[in-house]
Amino acid sequence: MKKYQILLFAFLLPFFVLAQKNWSPEQVLKIKNISSAQVSPDGTKVVYTIREALMTDERSEYINHIWISTIDGLNAKQLTTGDKNNANPKWSPDNKSIAFTSSRDGKNNLYILPITGGEAEKITEAKGGISEFEWSNDGKKIAVITSDAPTDKDEKNKKAKNDWYMWEEELKQNRLQVYWIHHKDSTQKYIHKLLSKENISVYSFDWNTDGTSIVYSFGKSTKANDNNYSDIALINIETGLNKIIANTPASESAPQYSPDGSLISYYCTENPNDWPGAKHAKIYAIADGKTWRLKATPNEDGSIIGWTADGKNIVWSESNKTMTSIYTLSVDGKNITEFSKGEKKYIGATKINATHTYLTFTLQNTSEFPELYVSKLNEYAPLKITSLNSSLSSLPMGKTELIKWKGADGLEIEGLLTYPINYTAGKKVPLLLNIHGGPAGNFGQTCIASNQGTYPLAALIENGYAILRPNPRGSTGYGSNFRMANRQDWGGKDYIDLMSGVDQVIKMGVTDESMLGVMGWSYGGFMSSWMVGHTNRFKAASIGAPVVDLSFQNLTDDIEGFLPSYFKSDPWNNWSMYSEHSPLRYVQNVQTPVLLQHGEADQRVPLGNSIMFYNALKRRNIPVKLLVLPRQPHGPNEPRMVLKTMQTNIDWFGTLIKP
Repeated sequence: MKKYQILLFAFLLPFFVLAQKNWSPEQVLKIKNISSAQVSPDGTKVVYTIREALMTDERSEYINHIWISTIDGLNAKQLTTGDKNNANPKWSPDNKSIAFTSSRDGKNNLYILPITGGEAEKITEAKGGISEFEWSNDGKKIAVITSDAPTDKDEKNKKAKNDWYMWEEELKQNRLQVYWIHHKDSTQKYIHKLLSKENISVYSFDWNTDGTSIVYSFGKSTKANDNNYSDIALINIETGLNKIIANTPASESAPQYSPDGSLISYYCTENPNDWPGAKHAKIYAIADGKTWRLKATPNEDGSIIGWTADGKNIVWSESNKTMTSIYTLSVDGKNITEFSKGEKKYIGATKINATHTYLTFTLQNTSEFPELYVSKLNEYAPLKITSLNSSLSSLPMGKTELIKWKGADGLEIEGLLTYPINYTAGKKVPLLLNIHGGPAGNFGQTCIASNQGTYPLAALIENGYAILRPNPRGSTGYGSNFRMANRQDWGGKDYIDLMSGVDQVIKMGVTDESMLGVMGWSYGGFMSSWMVGHTNRFKAASIGAPVVDLSFQNLTDDIEGFLPSYFKSDPWNNWSMYSEHSPLRYVQNVQTPVLLQHGEADQRVPLGNSIMFYNALKRRNIPVKLLVLPRQPHGPNEPRMVLKTMQTNIDWFGTLIKP
């Protein structure tokens, strides 16, 4: 009898294993992430934050807690606890304290905590909250960006239901303030001063060496569009005198002083600003006001991390096909060197410490979670600091490989193909085409298991699907010409690039025509809704926050310069072109069942896009569902909304395309 029981157990074991979901949405929500890090000025310690999802009967949010360790990752210690968010820790210049923002008293305010122990002291009382801050080099002052809060009159009018307003008049802005952290007034509040009194919004800033002035970038308002047309100014702390140093039709942003204070680096687009166009590092000289551009990077689209300690180089990070690279650019504009050359893992979240001696960053690959690393800035030599998800590291995620094919006009296109767990070569499985946003987004070799986002790749792989994530023309990571190759052609050659990728996977014998699905968010939602109007090859589509009517989109979104930059025209100057490239104009061709998902508070792609597509499909009797996510912006940012979106996608494809 025992023999037969053993045989029965052996027979049922595979089914038991399949039933144990390692990567269900509930499981991936338990993954921990590094959200920020900084090495101390003396290079002996590192402070970092770990983000986790918090879900209780009354709350659903991601919270961060602060940790500290020695520079080799040993002696890790948690500095903050509880159920309130504590984020963005930054070292004091004397290495003795850490400043950070926390929501422990309701609004996000600034606190300082001695690393030797004790209670954190609250520094600010900002009713609108603190979004960013920086220590002065002498440690005596901290500058902060605060958001305008409703006034007493605003609150009174709201209570009386007299809270009408004129659109885009009396805007709430982000203000620059400075706090003297060793001086209090008669009410025992820290002395502070408002620096940006004009009706502008401050986005980023940096202190000069002696703490007498600040350089900052600003725009007309807090709108994302105004951030993309920002300018740069200097302000004297004592006199309040402002001096504009960059004010052109280009976007000039993210200014940083050189270590000796004689130069300022900043990030600059082409002039006039071209959204998908080339971006470069530029230098402004304090002494004579001269400016010059540094050598172009391969992708011409990344970000300035900071300066090297000798002031001779700018450190720059950008996408490099499906990976990332860190470069040093000489300030004389002559040289570029790949600092991270030879790195086989995906680099993210790079940050230089205050003394320009150490770099913190994360490393990951498609089957390994991101972990925190540090390296000296004089030589790339990553040292691992954390092992946050070691208990999950042995769980299978499925193989991912880089594949290439010829798109429209013979252009080479890359994509990441992930196979189901324990896939057997030659076996045909359902294929989901996953299209990224942007369109100047990018699929990189990051871990397929994540506690954020909308499409639960690890769960879908575990359920038996293969997933193709292409980087068609228009994607970043392949140079500015490639990134601009879909200009005035959304739904044209980029569509061919994507469908050619599907054909390539079919040719490889991984799938066939009877089991294809498509999914994408934002521009990926645009392309998914375009596809179902131009082909019936897909058996199911999951479409998130789609742009379905380009004219409606351009006249209702928060980035009004975006589509005119791509299509070289405003809608009223070329209604026919905007109409020709709108998926809604082809809705009469759709036969594919469609799941729509959209955030109710989405300003980037307003909800009306999904409602229009839903109503048109419903009236045509095409199977369609619309998942509306309350409070969510352009993508869910609350754990329960992430959970719901992930599970809805699993159920949708599981019903229509069974593995």
